[in-house]
Amino acid sequence: MTAFLLLLSATLHAADPYASSGFLSLPSEAGIGALSAVECDRKGGRIYVLHRGEKPLLQFDSKGKYLKGWGTGLFKVAHGLRVDRQGNVWTTDNGNHVLRKFSRDGQLLQTIGEEGVAGRDEKHFRSPDDIVFSSKGEMYVADSGNGRIVRLGGDGRYIGEWGKKGKAQGEFATAHGLAIDAGDRIYVADRGNNRVQVFDREGRFVSEWKGFGNPFGLLVVGRELLVSDGDANRISHIGMDGAVASAWGDANSLKLPHLMSTDRKGNLYVAEVNGKRVQIFQPAKNR
Repeated sequence: MTAFLLLLSATLHAADPYASSGFLSLPSEAGIGALSAVECDRKGGRIYVLHRGEKPLLQFDSKGKYLKGWGTGLFKVAHGLRVDRQGNVWTTDNGNHVLRKFSRDGQLLQTIGEEGVAGRDEKHFRSPDDIVFSSKGEMYVADSGNGRIVRLGGDGRYIGEWGKKGKAQGEFATAHGLAIDAGDRIYVADRGNNRVQVFDREGRFVSEWKGFGNPFGLLVVGRELLVSDGDANRISHIGMDGAVASAWGDANSLKLPHLMSTDRKGNLYVAEVNGKRVQIFQPAKNR
């Protein structure tokens, strides 16, 4: 490598927004499978992990100490994981076509959809992948198999939907990951169409962003949207104008990055499907 390339590489590395600080210590008893999602309860201080082994749902304290696991035999394809403002833990089961709501201690409180039955109506999903919560407590579900976004009330009541399979605005190859900002703008990782689509809370199309690869997971952090690209093993930072501000990661440092979360200190947690691990990254400003 020439001196110029060495200097360029060092400069890019120094400018990376995050640096790895290690991995969450996962319990051997859980039989860790493909690791789909991680979620930090920034209010309650707990960390949750969802994977495709047994026990599929794992709970840790804020320092990463393993507390308990649950959900054995319940999931077919564990996928999305979120915590609502009340501290309830929500999951999507891509294989059983349902959303599940758990208490923070693992009690199953609610199932939305019909177990093992796919459909497209007010009571059924087809391979739901992700879920986010608005400032009013409403839920938006990435119903990937149907190519739509479903809007639900906080009690799970159907409110409306938009989208279908396709490539046009408001259509999706796979509505895979979701993010939402303080103004309740919804960001959809349109995996397969290599774009993020942006909508208002009513589902009206706002914008389409491209130029960063194939989006898997999304996360709003400050005034940026973080986009994980599982194909390129990369995370991109997108400004709220849709422009790529920076990108980092490769096959050596990330092993199919999927869904992400941040804790109260701003540390970034990345679920790696192929790595079967959760990697923790410290923001550059805290180094």
